[in-house]
Amino acid sequence: MDRVSEMLRSIGEKCTEQRKLILQALLDLARPVSADEVYEYLSPTNRVGRTTVYRTLELFEKKKLVRRITFRDGIIRYESAHLEHHHHLICLCCGKIIPLEYCPITSLEDSISKDFGFQVTEHYLEFYGYCKKCKEDKER
Repeated sequence: MDRVSEMLRSIGEKCTEQRKLILQALLDLARPVSADEVYEYLSPTNRVGRTTVYRTLELFEKKKLVRRITFRDGIIRYESAHLEHHHHLICLCCGKIIPLEYCPITSLEDSISKDFGFQVTEHYLEFYGYCKKCKEDKER
């Protein structure tokens, strides 16, 4: 069984062609993407309608197959919930989203637990600034 079908079955949903295509698009794009970006990615095949993309992403979020992310620009984006825990660096100039593959606040979670008796179950960090290219362009 392929990975996409297995992921769909794990949430108890039918493996329709549209769902498989949408989930595969999220995995292929490998970054937080909006429903419109998924639709545009799939549009050359014209096999999935825009409304289907929106509804399917909402279903995937409800079933915890994808994570919904809203950055400062207000655009709702989605990424696979099966990715390793990570954070994002977001360029204020070009909008580039760079995954930060390690968690810089693990020790903070330990302190919160120790100092407050609070069990942290999840967290997300977004760092806003300028990517290397935009920073260099700005300095010229």
